[in-house]
Amino acid sequence: MIGHFLRVSGLLLLLASLSGCRQDGKHKVDEFYTEKGEWDSARIPFIKPYEAVIVGEKYGWCMNMEALDGGDSMLADIKEATVDNGFILVHTGKTLMLGVEVKESWWIIFPSNKLEKGFTDHPQYLAYLKKLGFKNEPKLHTMDIIANYYEDHDTMNWSALD
Repeated sequence: MIGHFLRVSGLLLLLASLSGCRQDGKHKVDEFYTEKGEWDSARIPFIKPYEAVIVGEKYGWCMNMEALDGGDSMLADIKEATVDNGFILVHTGKTLMLGVEVKESWWIIFPSNKLEKGFTDHPQYLAYLKKLGFKNEPKLHTMDIIANYYEDHDTMNWSALD
């Protein structure tokens, strides 16, 4: 009788502990990282609140900025990007930088430190990356590669693009 009680108690304990491990509900992810966009546009999440959006071919992929320190409020014509260790790194074609149209630019955005810094000179961009602790320039991915990956997956896994 005691043996039967111990077996039933052990079984109930095992079932109770396993019920906490159910996989029927995935880890809840903020909708910002899973929302694909509207019917007439597409979006790619970087780090909340930063996202790339395409609504037409004239300006290509665009990203709203927080306009920190009175800086730029939007990047247009994003060609390549990545997210690396909490940094958003972006390369654009023709866009505005502080109200002036530039042929191309490189951006370092670090949301947790409220940093949005743009460069029209690639060597200056690289020097600033080194100042921030990057040993090598992170690989940027074309927006087509990023968009295709995001279309095929529920969320972005930036390291899977490498």
